[in-house]
Amino acid sequence: MLRALVGLGLMTLLSACSGLASAPETPRQALRGLAASAATGLLKKPPWPAAQTPKITVLLGPAEVAARLPISAAALNEALGRALLSQPDSPHVLDWVPAQLDGATPDQWLLQASLSADAPPLVLSDRTLQPYRLRFDLTHVATPSEHWQWQASGALDLDALPGSRGAP
Repeated sequence: MLRALVGLGLMTLLSACSGLASAPETPRQALRGLAASAATGLLKKPPWPAAQTPKITVLLGPAEVAARLPISAAALNEALGRALLSQPDSPHVLDWVPAQLDGATPDQWLLQASLSADAPPLVLSDRTLQPYRLRFDLTHVATPSEHWQWQASGALDLDALPGSRGAP
């Protein structure tokens, strides 16, 4: 009986430890939730007719990322591209913008992402959270006057991003 109780206690302890999340190993993993919610928000009410989404091509312009964030513009663009492509009935996504946009088709949109961190970090007992604002600026390539914006706010766990431990 004692052996069974010890075994049960050990299994409970091990299962509780296995439920603890470890820090993401790459910036792409750390940005996955942010990018997924941004892609969902963008495609919930896109500037084009929703039924046309699978025919749309989104060109990702170089992202702008606040210097205080330990995230590269390339990592943000990669996370956004992957998140958009993982959505049901996703648009085509190219992390490339031609030097000249002449001859663009009506189904092309240029996406410029901007990730800012204007507020000071929030230092908690177990992590540091950085408030952010993510803005999308979509421009219809064939009709540059057709312009659409979307934004979201939240907080990134800085301690979950590689190379940022101990630095608020």
